[in-house]
Amino acid sequence: MGPLVVSGVLVAVMGALGLVSTQQAGELAVEQHRADRVQNTNVVGQLTAQAVRDGFGQLASVLAVQEDAGVPAFSATPGTDAADRDDARIREFVVSAGDAMDRGAAVVNALGQVVASYAPTGETASPSDPGFGPLLAALAEPGGERLPVSGVVSIAGEPALALGVLVTLSDGSTGLFLCAWAAREFAGDHLTGSEGEGWIVDEAGLVVGSADTRAIGSAFPYPRALTAVRSGGDSGIADTTDDGTDHVVSWQRIPGTTWVAVNVQTRDAFQGHLDRAALRTELLVVAMLLITGTALVVLGRRREQAMAVIASTDELTRIHNRRGWFELAEQELARAARNGERRLAVFVDLDGLEQVNDVLGHEEGDRAIASAASVLRAACRSGDVLGRLGGDEFVVLLGDGTDEAEVRRRLAVALGDFNAGSTAAFELRFSIGAEVWDPHRPCSVDDLVRRADERMYADEQSRTDRYVNLMRIPAKA
Repeated sequence: MGPLVVSGVLVAVMGALGLVSTQQAGELAVEQHRADRVQNTNVVGQLTAQAVRDGFGQLASVLAVQEDAGVPAFSATPGTDAADRDDARIREFVVSAGDAMDRGAAVVNALGQVVASYAPTGETASPSDPGFGPLLAALAEPGGERLPVSGVVSIAGEPALALGVLVTLSDGSTGLFLCAWAAREFAGDHLTGSEGEGWIVDEAGLVVGSADTRAIGSAFPYPRALTAVRSGGDSGIADTTDDGTDHVVSWQRIPGTTWVAVNVQTRDAFQGHLDRAALRTELLVVAMLLITGTALVVLGRRREQAMAVIASTDELTRIHNRRGWFELAEQELARAARNGERRLAVFVDLDGLEQVNDVLGHEEGDRAIASAASVLRAACRSGDVLGRLGGDEFVVLLGDGTDEAEVRRRLAVALGDFNAGSTAAFELRFSIGAEVWDPHRPCSVDDLVRRADERMYADEQSRTDRYVNLMRIPAKA
């Protein structure tokens, strides 16, 4: 009986320790999951803040150029001849800016009066609109940390947003030049995550950004979640209940604005799988200690593999980044050396990216980079290794038997198909250079890429018309 008792005690002790460990592991998993969600929400907040800063910088630079050119300051008094001239000047701003100011622009003096304005719809937002509060606060306290960006305002019955730049008016006082655009155009892909609902909410509780554009301008649909956000710090996560459903809400106050990025998910969807897994493990832990240990090892390896994939993937284009491409290219050349096979490296440069960024903005520049990757992916075959080295530079390593003429033909077809069906305000163009890797005269991956780059540069310099008609001017309504 002694050995059986000892064995039973040992099993009981191991089972108790296993249960305690499992409970602690479950709690840690939930804690880490919550930390990951906060981090993801922080990223959304930073992306939104950057978009606001980019818009502010572009508007400020345009006004600075005019000031440097000696253009007179905007009038400080509405209803004057100078103010009437400013109306025409603002109209030129709005027309030239296109979608960036599709709801118009205005100059507001220190008294909160609209001095001059123009709106394509014929209706401008009133400074008395509550959404203008942050803008007017920036006017009252120039030099503060917050950027002059509004909450949701109403223009012609539709939700809009406004961004402002402090300007010196003709009487020396400080005024505000503001531009407005349709709020439903603000919602970006970064709000559509695979888990939960992503939102941008202003200080009045109105939706600024959402994957569902129909919700923009309406009240945030989770009032208790919003209460938790407002009572929390700049960033955090909390459990709330709205309409009888438990939720997990994470948030990040967007730097420089009165907005907040919010993610809401039902508690069951957020961590139900973790809770159920922990319960099942607790019930089976005594009989399945070894299996549980093995499962943890497998999960750890999968996590490492997933992290490795993330580390080697370009976030914008979803193709290999520089690190990932060089690792695969070195493996491919080693295999080619063993088999006595040739390889072809093709260096591709996206023409006119700087022009797209300067004229259309960095968001369109990112779109051009992503489109270039899609074109290259369409022209590649399954065994080809495609990567983005950075900026507007791409490289492809192709298998044995592929010649440069064939690659150029495939790229020309893919590029032509894209441009023919594209509605973008730019035309996609490539400069291309190719270099053959010979197993009988091998070189390093670095040397191979450098030589292909040199050939690309020669191709680029030979095409003096590569920027001609690069920008497509949209037809006026």
